[in-house]
Amino acid sequence: MSVENVERLLARHEDMPARASAAARVVRLADDPDTSAQQLADAISPDPVFAARLFRVANSPYYGLGGRVSSLTFAVSVVGFQTVRSLAVAAAAGLDRPDAVPTGFWEASATCATAAELVAPLLGAHPGDAFSLGLLHTLGSALLHQHAPVPSVCLPEPFDPGELLRIEHDLYGITHSDAGARVLGAWQFPHHVCELISRHHEPLLPDAPPLERSLHTARALADRILTDDPAGLGTDHSIAWISEGRLTATDLGPLLVRLQEKAQNLLEGLRPSE
Repeated sequence: MSVENVERLLARHEDMPARASAAARVVRLADDPDTSAQQLADAISPDPVFAARLFRVANSPYYGLGGRVSSLTFAVSVVGFQTVRSLAVAAAAGLDRPDAVPTGFWEASATCATAAELVAPLLGAHPGDAFSLGLLHTLGSALLHQHAPVPSVCLPEPFDPGELLRIEHDLYGITHSDAGARVLGAWQFPHHVCELISRHHEPLLPDAPPLERSLHTARALADRILTDDPAGLGTDHSIAWISEGRLTATDLGPLLVRLQEKAQNLLEGLRPSE
């Protein structure tokens, strides 16, 4: 795909809020603190495909309700407004087709989102915000993959992330980090969230805000889960440093077991139907 074609692809996704009116309304309502779960459910109900996806997530083992979620209002209450918003963007971007995302995209997204939600309270971040950020921070990888000339892989890279970003920029004229931030900005996601997505491969600064530290810690934990021989981010030392000492080697064993189980449970709801 030429740089010009990638630009057209991203521009099409940026224009989507005006064209995908149902999804755009869901995103707007989810951002409004005065919106009720019933109002959000009413906005979802005209879209049976998205409603089915939401039911699948809410009834997944991740939430432990054993398939008892049978109303959209209850489903919205179970998963939370931030997750509904993230799922709406994913659906509008066409990520609900198995061939629309890189290999391992949903596994990595589910693991990172779960990890971010688990560590957020330790680091002073809101769990729902951390979950949503973990779920969408590699959105750009899926967008570039949709017409990519070479396969994109969203699992933790076995090489320097800087190398990945250089390759993407050479191929597409933009990195997946910036592509995701740009499209989410057009969807009126908060500016600070888009900023965190655009720099999620950059080194973590000592004064990083709690939400950013939660994402970096989650990515390190996901690296530990998803790679056979974790190095760099996934080492005990790196995780302890990123989490400011709140996660030590002693903590990691039980946490990783819990993370792996919860991420697999979430994946049952997130993974598109064949």
